[in-house]
Amino acid sequence: MGQLRERKKRETRERISDIATALFVERGFDAVTVDEIATAAGVSTVTVFNYFRRKEELFFDRGSEDYELARTALAERGEGVSPLHALQSLVHALVKEAHPLVAFDDHTIRFWRTAKESASLRSRARELRGEFERALATMLAEACETSKVAPTA
Repeated sequence: MGQLRERKKRETRERISDIATALFVERGFDAVTVDEIATAAGVSTVTVFNYFRRKEELFFDRGSEDYELARTALAERGEGVSPLHALQSLVHALVKEAHPLVAFDDHTIRFWRTAKESASLRSRARELRGEFERALATMLAEACETSKVAPTA
């Protein structure tokens, strides 16, 4: 029963996020209220905030995915594979599969145009980039410490 509950929570979160992103891209981030998102998703405003602490999180909802991809690539790299080569291989694989984090298409252009048009989203994007850079630096330092290969490409 716990798995069903977790699946339903994940589906609710994804539905709220998908609806919010569509509204933001269509009308602009600042023109859409959390109440409108909740109504469109068929949930209460409280439910939206149970899943997302702030409105900007509704837009940048895939934030932890890049951390997990990098962490997994470093942790599961093969014997003799440098940390940088593992990350390079990850990026190549993501490009090859046209993963949403590296895709460059009409959706991506609309997404980043929406972010550019909102001061709060631009600010949050800078914060997220800084957080990821610091986390990646830590992951690389730890991987280099445990690596039997010199940290070169």
